[in-house]
Amino acid sequence: MENLSEEIKSLLTANDTQHFLDVARSYILLIENGEIKKQEFHLQIHKKLTELYNAGLSLKPVELFYSNAETYFDGIDKSELKTQNIKLISLFGEDSYYWEIFDPTDEKDKESTQGWLVDDVVDIYADLKIELHKIDEIATDEAVEDGLWQLKFGFTTHWGNHCVNAIRALHYLYYEGKTTI
Repeated sequence: MENLSEEIKSLLTANDTQHFLDVARSYILLIENGEIKKQEFHLQIHKKLTELYNAGLSLKPVELFYSNAETYFDGIDKSELKTQNIKLISLFGEDSYYWEIFDPTDEKDKESTQGWLVDDVVDIYADLKIELHKIDEIATDEAVEDGLWQLKFGFTTHWGNHCVNAIRALHYLYYEGKTTI
């Protein structure tokens, strides 16, 4: 962190940023935990998703000064990440499928589609892992700035949607008695 500019250090050490990064790292640890049992995982994933969504709400947008759309970072293969702990995640079984409408605020969007908890959990994992790699491992002004920008952008456009959908599906599974977990 000593090689970072004061602007990037300030972004990185802000309370909201630190809280979000802590929650994101704990989500990553949950997904990567090869020792956790199915029932414990399924109980913890709902809690972690709600914590993550709440932390994402407080994450501040970042203006880009050091990086831009053409900035490239060597990193992690997203397709490889999507296989992390897939066996455990897929143990939701047939409960992993749910119905949704992409945009419930659009009166023209009336056709339902099928969501999949497995896809939600692994997409969130991959999005977070890639950006945390930039922040924690590459750790340059460009990488940290881009990672923080991507985390907030992803919250509003991709992983945040997966998070909401998974939270809602899990809520119905757990609290409407549709699963024994």
